[in-house]
Amino acid sequence: MSLEELPEQLHKTNSPMGITIIMLAIMCSIFNTACSVTTEGPRITEPNQLLPDSVYIPLLANIQLMQVWNNSTDTLDLDSVKNDLFRTYNVSEKQFLESHRYYQSDFEGQRVRLDSVKVLIETEKRRVQGFERNNEQSN
Repeated sequence: MSLEELPEQLHKTNSPMGITIIMLAIMCSIFNTACSVTTEGPRITEPNQLLPDSVYIPLLANIQLMQVWNNSTDTLDLDSVKNDLFRTYNVSEKQFLESHRYYQSDFEGQRVRLDSVKVLIETEKRRVQGFERNNEQSN
C-alpha cells in the first residue's frame, strides 16, 4: 500500500489519528531495539587473569555448596571457608569475581558452565548419600 492510498486524514500531521500512528510506530521501534538481546558471547573485556573452565567450574560449584551450607547452619565462618577455598584453587577472590562477571556476560556459555556445576553438585550429593548409606549399614 502506498502513501497515496492511505486515507487523507492520515497525511495530515496534525490529525489525532496520524499522530497516534506515528507515536505508536516510534514506540514500537524503541521497544524492539531496547528489548533485543544478543547471546553471541561476552560483551565486556576479558580480564588479564581469566580463570579457565577447569578451575572456574569446580570453584563455582564449591562456592554454591558453601552458600547452601551457610544457609543451613549458623556456626559456619563463611569468610574463613571462602578464603580456604580460594587458597585451595590458588586463586584470588578478585580473579574469581572478574572471571565470573566476564563469564556471566556470555549467556549461552555461562548456561553450559552452570549445567556443569549442577552435574558436579549432583555427583557430590550421590557420593555423600552413598557414604551415609554405607555407614548406616556397617553400624
